[in-house]
This record gives sequence, structure tokens and C-alpha cells, in this order.
Amino acid sequence: MTEQNTYLFVYGTLMKDTNHSMARLLTKYSEFICRASMQGQLYLIDYYPGAILSESKDDIVYGELYKLSNASWVLSQLDDYEECSSSFPEPHEYQRQLITIQPHDADVSLSLAWAYIYQYPLSNKPRIKNGQFEVRYADTK
Repeated sequence: MTEQNTYLFVYGTLMKDTNHSMARLLTKYSEFICRASMQGQLYLIDYYPGAILSESKDDIVYGELYKLSNASWVLSQLDDYEECSSSFPEPHEYQRQLITIQPHDADVSLSLAWAYIYQYPLSNKPRIKNGQFEVRYADTK
């Protein structure tokens, strides 16, 4: 994926309808492509969600796909927000990974995008079974 063709899949507080400050940064430095999904499971961690990858075709996480401008800079800002940059001690709560996504627009043939995948144990974290994060949980700082 080249700098001018870097894509990001988001499923939580970075989605445009949350009105979160980092969602606004993403909107400013990217182009919304379409709604999309990934094969995974979604959990409510606190006021924000965490997605993990899944082998089951029945496990779907819904979100949004963006094409990044100035991708290196934007991803460094988001890595800091997700506390997975080298500035934060390991283990990190999230890891940015290149994953397979399914665009919900038939005209978009892209299949790979960066996403922040949750890394901590999920004991006592409720699963969001419909795979859709609800904006009402979001921290809008």
C-alpha cells in the first residue's frame, strides 16, 4: 500500500458520527470511501469498543472506510490516540494491523486496510453481538 493509497477501517470513536476530536482529525485528513465491515467480534471495553479478528463468517464488525491523505502523519497521530505508538509502554491495548475488509459499495474493489485490533483480555467485557458500535457510548472530548 503506497502513501497515496493508504486506507483505514474504523469501527468506534473514530467514526464520523461520534464527533470525537480524533474523528474530526481523520475527517480533515482523509476521504470517506464507504461503509465497510470486517470479519471479527466487537466488544464494549469502556465508552469505546474493541474489535478482534475471528475465523467465523458469522462474526462481523461494521464500520467506515477512509482513504488517508498524508498517511504517515495521520497514522502516527492515531497510533498515539490508540496508545500503540513507541511512546507508550507495551503491551499495547491496540495494535494497528493490515486486515481484509469488505466495502459495502459495489464500486469499491479494495480488500485491505489498516485497523486497530484490540489486544487485551476480554473477560467481563460485553460483546456487541450486532457488530455495530453505538455512538451514544462514545466519549466526545
